[in-house]
Amino acid sequence: MRDLNGKVAVVTGAASGIGRALTDRFVGAGMKVVLADMDEVRLRAAEAELTEGGADVMPVVADVSLGESMEELARRTLEKYGAAHVLCNNAGVAGVGDQWTGPMSVWEWVVNINLYGVVHGIRSFLPIMLDQNEGHIVNTASMAGLTAMPGFGPYNATKHAVVAISEGLYLELQAKGTNVSCSVLCPGFVKTDLMRNIHWTDRLGDQPKDFVDPISAMMNQVLHEGVEGGIPATDVADQVMDAIVNSRFWILTHDDMRELPVERMKRAAAQENPGLA
Repeated sequence: MRDLNGKVAVVTGAASGIGRALTDRFVGAGMKVVLADMDEVRLRAAEAELTEGGADVMPVVADVSLGESMEELARRTLEKYGAAHVLCNNAGVAGVGDQWTGPMSVWEWVVNINLYGVVHGIRSFLPIMLDQNEGHIVNTASMAGLTAMPGFGPYNATKHAVVAISEGLYLELQAKGTNVSCSVLCPGFVKTDLMRNIHWTDRLGDQPKDFVDPISAMMNQVLHEGVEGGIPATDVADQVMDAIVNSRFWILTHDDMRELPVERMKRAAAQENPGLA
């Protein structure tokens, strides 16, 4: 996968944020790109901008939470381009609210997109890549997949699951001796639309945002400030490209955060309780 010119990439959540940055990076490398997103307006705007610049792209409105939608995405990709060499399971959302006593819809919404979206993507495209004996899958997790944030149970759970699924898949592919591999992307704060795709208590029921518990309110402020001061999505896309061409599994985008999971495991090994500080 060192030479990506002329290859085909599929990116979910492609209309904005990291997904759009990945799309731009792949197009710049001479790839054909399938842009998948639920936001048709932004998707069409991205298509228009990219094709005006001479890119070969195909927009597809897709719901990653539905297996049949991802299977249709794979079918349309093969119909248009005849192959799929890179898959970025990038679509994701956050959830803030009363996760323990409120409605289960926050869990269902986050799990269906963040976890099942990755599962559906792998199940739909991995067989294609194995038949080709060539391909690379990038699953977007988070530093929340290597650490834990209070007030974000569904997000923590799904991102930890994506890390575990990805590592297991990597080992399986290594054991098979195939030319298909995968990476897991664990970014820290990135300047994206994450806060636009956040599931607040008022979307779970009739409660206004003022009723959100103090921990959730605190974490919302932390997230807003972190995202606003985050690194550009283009920096993340560059690191993803480097991981693909060099067959590197771990993509931890922030140097200053790489010790956090190490410190966590040291506490676990010493059987020390977690702490907020």
